[in-house]
Amino acid sequence: MDGTTSLSAALTAASAPTTLEALAALAALTRRALVTCLRTPSLVVGPVMMSAFFLVIYDGQLSLPATAIVPGGTYVSFLLPLVLLTVAFTGGAIAGQLLLRDLDSGYHACLALTPSRRSSLVIAPVTAGVVVVAAQALVLVALALPLGLVSPHGIVGVLALLGLTLIVGTGFLLLAIAAALIGRTTATVAMVTYVFFPLSFLTTTFVPREHLRGWMAVAADLNPLTYLLAGMREALSPGWAVGALVSATVAAAAILLIGVVAVWYGLAQDAKEIDR
Repeated sequence: MDGTTSLSAALTAASAPTTLEALAALAALTRRALVTCLRTPSLVVGPVMMSAFFLVIYDGQLSLPATAIVPGGTYVSFLLPLVLLTVAFTGGAIAGQLLLRDLDSGYHACLALTPSRRSSLVIAPVTAGVVVVAAQALVLVALALPLGLVSPHGIVGVLALLGLTLIVGTGFLLLAIAAALIGRTTATVAMVTYVFFPLSFLTTTFVPREHLRGWMAVAADLNPLTYLLAGMREALSPGWAVGALVSATVAAAAILLIGVVAVWYGLAQDAKEIDR
């Protein structure tokens, strides 16, 4: 019995990758995910084009009448955080779609049986998704500049805005990964976007909170995205409201934490599926 146990332990130790081997495997998987993104324009170009369309149309139609209710800044500065949040939602599907491709082809099951760490199977598509979302966000910021975007705090304000976008975007990427691991269908992954996208319109979508009335005001107060948007907009406002920035960071971190827990559960379910 002791001999069998020792042999099993020796095989496990032999199959466990070293840190350098694990990092090399992660780099290779991430590179593969990024190449797949570049070869699939619908994952990269589609979301940013839709968000750019919303930014231009909303600013073109609402900037003049909204001038009086957005003091101290331009309306495009008020809209940009909402559009970046939309990119985070739609971009979250990237990691889920990448994983679904591997699940459907059987490549994921083959990788899971190799000595590579199982976390790499999740980290790689999420990392690729973060890179894509960051690139999309930079494109939208560049588009907003000729529309009148002003950052009173310079590059610091823009970096704070992008930082919040990437934190919440990573949370959505993780949720999409969890949906792929658990549901294993395109519809399940799409549910991540279908659930959160409407929530962005039950908040301070086009006007500040003080201009909302009735049930819409109640919905906005109960919606955590309201506080996330408020903090993102504060990054482009003349004054720093520390409370709003802290609340936004907490809301973004909460979505990220939910994503981590969901992936942990998804990996456990995936292990059961592979062991069948």
